[in-house]
Amino acid sequence: MSELPPRVQSKIMTLKDAEHQAHAILTSTQRTISEASRAYDINPHGDKADALRQEIERLKLLQPANQARHRALADLNAKVARYLELLPAHVTLDDAKPIKLKPKPNETHLQAVRRLRSQIDNLVSERGRVDRASPTTKEMKAAARRYVQSLAERYPARLIIEHGKFELEFGRGVIGERAPTPLEVLSWIDPALVQHRFYEMIDATRPKPSLQMDAADRKQRLDEIKAELFELERLECTHIDAAREEGTLIEHRPNVDIRALLGLTVRKMASAAA
Repeated sequence: MSELPPRVQSKIMTLKDAEHQAHAILTSTQRTISEASRAYDINPHGDKADALRQEIERLKLLQPANQARHRALADLNAKVARYLELLPAHVTLDDAKPIKLKPKPNETHLQAVRRLRSQIDNLVSERGRVDRASPTTKEMKAAARRYVQSLAERYPARLIIEHGKFELEFGRGVIGERAPTPLEVLSWIDPALVQHRFYEMIDATRPKPSLQMDAADRKQRLDEIKAELFELERLECTHIDAAREEGTLIEHRPNVDIRALLGLTVRKMASAAA
């Protein structure tokens, strides 16, 4: 694997800094809670007792969010490190071409991220539906034809005719070879009959699948969704980076594509591709 390009290195450092800052806030808040608790225990009826108790309660309420943010950033950085470690040796890494944002009128970066995430959710849902799509009836029947043919060819029939002997044997005469099943024999005797019965079963299937797609259309749509998702994630990450520069913190999604997160392009080396 080649060396990480400059902008990718910078993004990794930014993510690590964010994790360290989150950890510092977490530990600092816990330290303040401990110090305030000790002060309250020493003088629970003093002039500042009520203020100390309220401050302790306020800080304790902040800790779950502080812990969640630190854990999310730590998990994200671990995911980045794991992704980079598992990259093949024969790849080149480059900074992806930066995206020029074209914000909608009066739309903040936060609003843009929310809009993009809604589109991402919709595409993920569609990907699930397409991935679960059933073959078309035409494809099912073509599969039935191939299946019947494979059954008929699995144990080839051999006609043995000798003086005083007329026999039909199935198989290749290998010791230990099992006998053909009735369906395999019937597929050799009358493949059209078996095929027709499969067709009837396919036509009688109830309920019908809610979505049917042939293999080529299904693959094409899944490829399109993959490309669309990646571009949406790149836009999302670019808005998050721009918001951070303006002082607005937007957390990354835990399952963000690492290439989109880092602005990374991964290509096979020419020698490896050959």
